Amino acid sequence: MNDDIIKTKLLVTITDKGKDDKILRLYKRHKITYSVSINGIGTASSSLMDYFGLDEIKKNIILSVIPEKLETKLLYDLHNKLELYKPGMGIAFTVGITSATRYLSNQYNGVKFSEEEYAMSKEKEYELIVLIVLEGYSTLAMDAAKRVGAAGGTLIHGIGLGSKEAKKFLGITIEPEKDVVLILTEEKDKKKVMQEMTDAVGLSKEGRGICFSLPVDNVIGLSEKIKFEKKNKKNDIEKKDK
Repeated sequence: MNDDIIKTKLLVTITDKGKDDKILRLYKRHKITYSVSINGIGTASSSLMDYFGLDEIKKNIILSVIPEKLETKLLYDLHNKLELYKPGMGIAFTVGITSATRYLSNQYNGVKFSEEEYAMSKEKEYELIVLIVLEGYSTLAMDAAKRVGAAGGTLIHGIGLGSKEAKKFLGITIEPEKDVVLILTEEKDKKKVMQEMTDAVGLSKEGRGICFSLPVDNVIGLSEKIKFEKKNKKNDIEKKDK
């Protein structure tokens, strides 16, 4: 194993369509080399539309592989320079990567990174719920999620691809068009949101879909207030010496 391999994370940003250029320019300044942009639709409830600005609005979902050492700096810039602290401006979150191809792992080898200047406060734990369901069932799923407190989500349209073996293993038909629903929720609410969607959509029926969740490391852009505290390097050194 190569000890010099830079640890990476997946940074996901979801903003209104048209703002992706500004985000990608910010990433370019930080030498982020791998990003993918996907079109989606916001699905917040009507009662929260005015506050969050997320109801049936076209969205850009950007997936970026970033060095772990830049995680806080990038979130800080997204929070302040892109004003993600304002309602409806978008959200961003990071997910840990447990393994990657050598190509991705080597992208940031040789790049010099300055030490993180800021530390993030973290008052709540979040998870990302991913629901993959037959096209047309996403509305039922989102209505169910909202009944148990989910503020909204993002919808992506896709087409399933797979072999007969995958079909037998997953218990779903792979070929038809799919709706992919992404919902960020507090960890304590994850089970009830997933259960409500599962019951509403009927995921126990063969071919209807699948649902799973992923732990999220850091989140910005939700109603929760995020604090970025500047590190006192001198004090940090003194503490270590003691």
